Amino acid sequence: MTSVGSGGTGWQDDERLRTWRLFLEARTRIVRRMDDDLQANHQLSIEWYDVLVQLFEAGGRRTMGNLASALLISPSNCSRLVDRMAADGLVRREADTADGRVKHAVLTDEGFAVLKAASPTHLASIERYFTSFLGGDPGSVLDLFSQILGALEFGPGATESSSSGTTIEPAEGPNDPGRGGGT
Repeated sequence: MTSVGSGGTGWQDDERLRTWRLFLEARTRIVRRMDDDLQANHQLSIEWYDVLVQLFEAGGRRTMGNLASALLISPSNCSRLVDRMAADGLVRREADTADGRVKHAVLTDEGFAVLKAASPTHLASIERYFTSFLGGDPGSVLDLFSQILGALEFGPGATESSSSGTTIEPAEGPNDPGRGGGT
C-alpha cells in the first residue's frame, strides 16, 4: 500500500499544503477575533454586521436570494438570520410590490445606527488582524486574491461588494437618498 504523501503527484507538496492550511487557519482565526471585537464592543456578531453592510451597500434593501448570495450562505440560513435580526429591529422583511413571492430584507434606522457605531471597530479589526501584515505592498495580495477569484469566475465586478473596506460616513443617514431605512 502506498502511503499518502508518496508518489510526487504535486498535490502532496508539503509547502503547498502547509500554505493552504495556514490560509484556512488564519482566515478562521481572523474572523473569530473580529467577531470577538464586535461582540465585546457592540454586542453584535460578525454575521449580523455583514448583513447590515450588505444591505447598506445595496442602498438599504436586497432580495433575500441576492442577500444570501452576497453573504455566501444558503437561502434558508439567510432567512433565519434575517428573522433573528428583524426580531431585534435591525432589519425588516418586505414583500416585493411587483411579485409578492419575492421578499426583501430592508435596513432599518436602528440597523443603520448599529452599523455606523460598529464600523470603526470592524475597520480597526481589519487593520489589526490583516492589513497590518501586508507591509509596503498590499497590492500584491489584492492581485493574488483577484486572480484566484477571477479564475473561479467571481472576479472584481462579478459579485457584490464585500464588507472588508466599507466606511460608514457620519454625515450619511439612513434616510438619505440611496441609503437604507427610509424606503
